[in-house]
Amino acid sequence: MFSFCTIWRGQAAAVPRSQSVKKDIPQLHAIRAAAMIGIFLHHLFQGIGPLRDAYTGTFLGHAFEDLALGVAIFNVMTSFLLALPYVGEDPAPIPQYRQFLPKRLFRLCPHYYAAIALVVLGNAVVYRITSPGDWLPSALFHVFFLDPFRSQSFMSNTAAYWWLGLLFQFTVCFPLILRLTRRFGLARVTIIAALIAWPATELLKMWGERVPDSIIANWAFLSNFNLPSRLPEFLIGMWMADLYKRNPDRRWLVDKPLGALLFGACGLCLVLSVANLRVPWFAGIAWALALFVGLFACSFVTRMGARRGVLWLSGASYSIYLAHQPVLSWLDVAVATFSPWWKFIALGLLGWLFSILAAEWLDRAAMRVADVFSRKR
Repeated sequence: MFSFCTIWRGQAAAVPRSQSVKKDIPQLHAIRAAAMIGIFLHHLFQGIGPLRDAYTGTFLGHAFEDLALGVAIFNVMTSFLLALPYVGEDPAPIPQYRQFLPKRLFRLCPHYYAAIALVVLGNAVVYRITSPGDWLPSALFHVFFLDPFRSQSFMSNTAAYWWLGLLFQFTVCFPLILRLTRRFGLARVTIIAALIAWPATELLKMWGERVPDSIIANWAFLSNFNLPSRLPEFLIGMWMADLYKRNPDRRWLVDKPLGALLFGACGLCLVLSVANLRVPWFAGIAWALALFVGLFACSFVTRMGARRGVLWLSGASYSIYLAHQPVLSWLDVAVATFSPWWKFIALGLLGWLFSILAAEWLDRAAMRVADVFSRKR
């Protein structure tokens, strides 16, 4: 049975057998499943205002806030799997836009557009948002992947859809990125990008803090969600793919230069934190990617990634990601009178169940779209 979970498995069309490598990497299934659970718990906790406010600044509050960094792990895995045929020994030719872009969008869009339709319908039923003037602008921003450019997008029950805009940006730039990395070297491009993008974004955020309620402050906020600031994550994923492609049996997805970059960033942020100095915005990303490297090398994670339930959650994670935040917001209406922790428990159980049900509906809708287009071809 056809499944759009192949978006996560990075299966590229028309890749010669000699260029193929293992497409099922159990560690990635386990890490992806764990990242999706973390993102769900992040939105669950952050969506309960009294609970979030009560634990602001505490270890528990920071822990739930940092679970959002699962998206950084998604970014690394996305670029890892997408780049795998095009790096390492005997790489595939750089794809042409006219073939590459439609195929990638055909993997991204059916689930995504079905989710947008579900959100419009659900918001109309639960919140009585029926006037086109109220729902159409945000729906169009979703459709055209523009949420990362609009701060209002983060004040709704589809705030998580910014990530689709970031994926679209990376998809559009991917052939160009491949050309740059082949010309100048993947390691060099990655290191230069990190040394420019991470400090430049930090300077922008410092500037934004000095002029709140200004366009600079808005740019500083939105920088978190757009490719210029997040490019190093994708490049690091491509670098890891290159290392893996050259030696699929390697345990650690870093060599000396990548290890120096990644763990050097972690060390810098740790020193700044211990010294009570300003910790840069990319600290969480660096630690999340270091955790990814450690989990990938863990034999327990490899064993977990081969379990049936983990494989299922890995394949369903894209649809669950699209469904979970709107579902949590709709169910919140039903448990509005619950105390914060009871609401957390009730929403967690019901939200996960209904997110799975909504995800299954998205899968079926995407399959129908795929069948229609397959017949037309």
